[in-house]
Amino acid sequence: MPTIEVNYEDLQELVGKHIPLDVLQEEGIMYAKGEVDEIEGETLKLDMKDTNRPDLWSAEGIARELQGRYAGITGLPEYNVQPSGLVVKVDRKLKNIRPLTVCAVVKNLNINHNALSQMIQLQEKISMTFGRNRKEVAIGVYDFHKIKGPIRFTSVKPNGIRFVPLEFTKPMTPEEILKKHPKGREYAHLLEGFHEYPIFIDSAGEVLSLPPIINSNHTGKVTTATRDVFIECSGFDFRLLMPALNTIVAALADRGGEVQSVKVEYGSRTVVTPDMKPGKTSLDIDYANMISGLNLDARKMSMLLKQARYDAKVRGKKIDLLYPAYRQDIMHQRDIVEDLIISYGFGRAEPVIPKIQTAGGVSRLQKLTDTAAEVMTGMQFQEIMSYMLTNKGALFEKMGMPKGSVVEIENTVSANWSVFRDRLLPGLLEFLSKNKHREYPQRIFESGDVVIPDSKAETGAVDRRHLSAAASGSGVGYEYMAGVLNAFMKNIGTDFSLKASNYPSFIEGRCAEITVSEKVIGIIGEIHPKVLNMWGIENPVVAFELDIEKAFTSAS
Repeated sequence: MPTIEVNYEDLQELVGKHIPLDVLQEEGIMYAKGEVDEIEGETLKLDMKDTNRPDLWSAEGIARELQGRYAGITGLPEYNVQPSGLVVKVDRKLKNIRPLTVCAVVKNLNINHNALSQMIQLQEKISMTFGRNRKEVAIGVYDFHKIKGPIRFTSVKPNGIRFVPLEFTKPMTPEEILKKHPKGREYAHLLEGFHEYPIFIDSAGEVLSLPPIINSNHTGKVTTATRDVFIECSGFDFRLLMPALNTIVAALADRGGEVQSVKVEYGSRTVVTPDMKPGKTSLDIDYANMISGLNLDARKMSMLLKQARYDAKVRGKKIDLLYPAYRQDIMHQRDIVEDLIISYGFGRAEPVIPKIQTAGGVSRLQKLTDTAAEVMTGMQFQEIMSYMLTNKGALFEKMGMPKGSVVEIENTVSANWSVFRDRLLPGLLEFLSKNKHREYPQRIFESGDVVIPDSKAETGAVDRRHLSAAASGSGVGYEYMAGVLNAFMKNIGTDFSLKASNYPSFIEGRCAEITVSEKVIGIIGEIHPKVLNMWGIENPVVAFELDIEKAFTSAS
């Protein structure tokens, strides 16, 4: 969770009303989904609880939420965008390097110390948390008066150009920056393996930045004397880049800046950014009351949502809503209900004791899982835990598998976390790929849920509990893992057999299906060298994966 710092007086100026410090501590910051961790003089250190709301990671964003509750400024924040005339031309060479950018210009700013610190902090927090440490989103802010348009977003050879990086005095090549500059060494892995590096450069030949690494010291140094800024966000997915840019732009507009758009040209296609048009959705009143446990009429509900900075209009049993362009987290009615309850006040909601009696206990499936884990740890395998969300590249391309059907996330925030895993083995291989520097042999396992598409199920999918184990090292092979599987099955009291099989992820002739009562419950084999190369794993890997419930079917 991001931790930010804001100045108390600056926050009050942005809200437009004095809020006592004790009120801010006990109630106010909670409206912005945060808590006050510490107070040092005028500085408030805040722990922000929502990683999907980058708009709340600055004094400006918090002030918007407080305005709706304390200053009587409710409804949708409006941002007027005028054309700047600036053009950014994106080179096709960036397709496999860092292909996308969105940009904006904000003019007539009065950048004092507080405004500058908040701009830098917001830029860093978005890039680190929302942008996955600059991999998905990297942000550059520049002194617009030092730039001559049009700007080119292109690529150069590692030694193809020289410029002075931020806070340095000596010109360096991109390759030298990655080796010698502190930021270059920290983020060099993001450009590893590329023969050319991305770069922003203006028509006068002045380098703006080497994204996602470092700005130039000439154009990329913003101070309290700066009045007009150019902003760019680079990455791989517009669904991340747009809200990141909109968040920065909205914060600067709240400081009195005048927002101007930029034409970003991708060959014959032109994208005009920022797009500050609000999103549209609606809320079913009965559904909101059912989920929240409240009993609010349409007028009250509409008022509370306006305090949360929605534009709300009642239409029969629904409320039509507009929400700000920087809100990318509105995916379902429940997201709106959450804002509704926050406005109402969690502390005001009366708890209701459920009219049912239940007895707590460990489920049968969990008992089986615990037993399986105990057996594997007894054989000196280390347990790991990986995310249920992954991507098709990890499930199919890196596993040498043809693309299959998986459960996908609609309106996903990141392409890297866009589908539910349908097996555990890719997660184990990813773990091994990131631990190549550790001692061998390595023996790991994971027990966890996978999601399988099922058209007969009410939700179109079913959860299954799997167990997967992998061993890596120079001395491991099919026979070793078959022995591990045999020991596992004996320990849980299940009879099984192996049937030779072909599976794209495994070496042909070194793979078998695991069967119990003539039903296939899993797979075992040696991972194919092509798959190991895809993951960057240098040592052989042997693995198995099975369905835990099915494995215990004939257990005595």
